Amino acid sequence: MDRPCSQLLHQLHQVIMAYTQKQLPNVILSNLEINAQDLIRLIANNEFLTQASIFEKTTYINQLAHFLENFRQYIQKRFGIWAMINQPMMDQWVQQFPQQRYLEIMAGNASLSAALAQRDQKVIATDNGSWAAWSQTSRNCWFPVQKLDARQAVQKYGAESDVILLAWSPDGDPIDWQILQLIRQLPNQPQFWIIGEYQGATNSALFWQRAHFKYDQRIHNINQYYPHFDLVKDRLLMVR
Repeated sequence: MDRPCSQLLHQLHQVIMAYTQKQLPNVILSNLEINAQDLIRLIANNEFLTQASIFEKTTYINQLAHFLENFRQYIQKRFGIWAMINQPMMDQWVQQFPQQRYLEIMAGNASLSAALAQRDQKVIATDNGSWAAWSQTSRNCWFPVQKLDARQAVQKYGAESDVILLAWSPDGDPIDWQILQLIRQLPNQPQFWIIGEYQGATNSALFWQRAHFKYDQRIHNINQYYPHFDLVKDRLLMVR
């Protein structure tokens, strides 16, 4: 098989195997988008499906392109993971911000909290479990999750947290703006970090309109290990 294509498939296999074992992948995914030149090079490769006809090769390539295009959706459906963080990113995270006290709200299966706890960070993960109604993956938590909705969690633990985390808040749901208002009222003024796509696949329009974003070189350094691999351009953001 074409070497770049083979390397890409190996990366995807590593990601799937890691998530199957409730671990973050140790690989930073390459761009999964395939262009016309990639397809032409693959079809013309004499080592690619040597016994197959042009029709069979084309069918295979179409199936491959479809899988790559929908890889994020496959991971979401099979593992309940939306923020596809990785080991190098989390290593950089705790290097840039050592010894923080984290509260994760709407944590889902808590893969982010688990990664922080494995790196000796103090973490409380919370979620009201509402997503269990449409995803069986909610039964496979990576880390203990307290059953609290986002507002309850901020009211209970916000005052003792350095950072409140929210990864992939649902698109169009104003809960993110409600939470930001609660956080702004806390006397200890914890930081609010989100993982999301600006005015894209995550969060509400009201949140994007009302939130103030703070540039921090350390956050930028973390995002260098969280590059975009498909059409979604999510990243770690510091919000005020």
